[in-house]
Amino acid sequence: MELEEMIDGNFFKLVDDIAEKFLKNEDGRKITVVHHNDADGICSASILKALLESLNADYRMICVEKVYPAVIKKIHEDGEGVYLYTDLGGLAAEIIERYTGENSVSFIIDHHPARKVESEKVYMLDPELAGISGVVFISASSLIYIFSRRINPEIEDYAYIALLGAVGDYHDRYGGVLGFDRVILDEAIMKKQVKIRLEGVKERYYLPFFDDYADTVSRKLTTLGAAGYLEKGYLDGIEVCFNGFTERTLEKVRRLEELKEEKFRKEIDRLRSGFNETEHIQWFSVENRFDPMGVKTIGEFCQTIKDMTFVKQDKYLIGFQNIPALIPDLGEIEWRGVKVSGRTPSQLERMVLHGKMPGLDVLIPRASERVGGHADATHKIAAATVIDIGKEPEFISAMEEAIKDETSKNSRC
Repeated sequence: MELEEMIDGNFFKLVDDIAEKFLKNEDGRKITVVHHNDADGICSASILKALLESLNADYRMICVEKVYPAVIKKIHEDGEGVYLYTDLGGLAAEIIERYTGENSVSFIIDHHPARKVESEKVYMLDPELAGISGVVFISASSLIYIFSRRINPEIEDYAYIALLGAVGDYHDRYGGVLGFDRVILDEAIMKKQVKIRLEGVKERYYLPFFDDYADTVSRKLTTLGAAGYLEKGYLDGIEVCFNGFTERTLEKVRRLEELKEEKFRKEIDRLRSGFNETEHIQWFSVENRFDPMGVKTIGEFCQTIKDMTFVKQDKYLIGFQNIPALIPDLGEIEWRGVKVSGRTPSQLERMVLHGKMPGLDVLIPRASERVGGHADATHKIAAATVIDIGKEPEFISAMEEAIKDETSKNSRC
């Protein structure tokens, strides 16, 4: 059965509309791809690279950890062209529109909660705007795969890359990938790119190309892109998607994993003595202690510790990490900020998913807005934003207030 036959035709109308607009605007113009630095972002960029090269397009790639005004302004400094944001940007559409020049156009192809803009300069393709969960049913790389495959059917050769991105974004958390990710898995199986193997009640996806499992490969991609961000490890990640690991890239992964493990171990030892706490929140700041790793690692760290014994299961977990001034593909940014990452320990996660407690997709954007921050890439159980350095306590107070406000609403329902 063809991919198009297995997915709701209404969704493909949205995809085709964006694909048509992209081809109309792409015609000979310089294209700038802006992507995230985790496995899903790296896989999205890889699929776009394959598409753009098949179109003989003139393109460049910029990898960023977060989008906020200073970064978006810097991205658009070159002036005219087509800008394509993937795996980020859903909540930053208004800012992206502000910096998209009169002779330019921007596309946002993201799977995170988004705010739609009506504009002739910004076009959005986001499943959340169509009522489809981007945290469960479709990753950014799966969305980019579907978009790219509508333009060039030969992109089906890279279904395994879309699967890698979905697994890297924990879309197999419920025993296996679901929804649109599942359809792409089926296509990859038909193309003999993937084999399903069961371990207890959980599926693992064996990739003959790597002679390894998708979860293992995707973790290495995230290590390259996150722990190795400042040394442009994401470029190695893109190369790996097409050509596999070499001894050089494997050695880099080993070195970065050792660095991350050492820094994580030291921070865990420090946190065993206790967090800063409010009624509903436990929080901490690593300041610059994770340098030279990228700020994606504060989210990884929160994910790593959220169910450890010293973490309270009924409180939201918030971590802060100072943002380096240098962005490898852009240079120095004149703004001193902090990355905020939130996670829900498993007990609280169940309450959030059952609607008994508010999700981070509501709380973090609301608190961020109160302190002048810029939230993006938010889900119910994992979310992030950036705020001015020094506003961490103010952010926590705003989030605590938002929790009380939301729980009060729920109690009245």
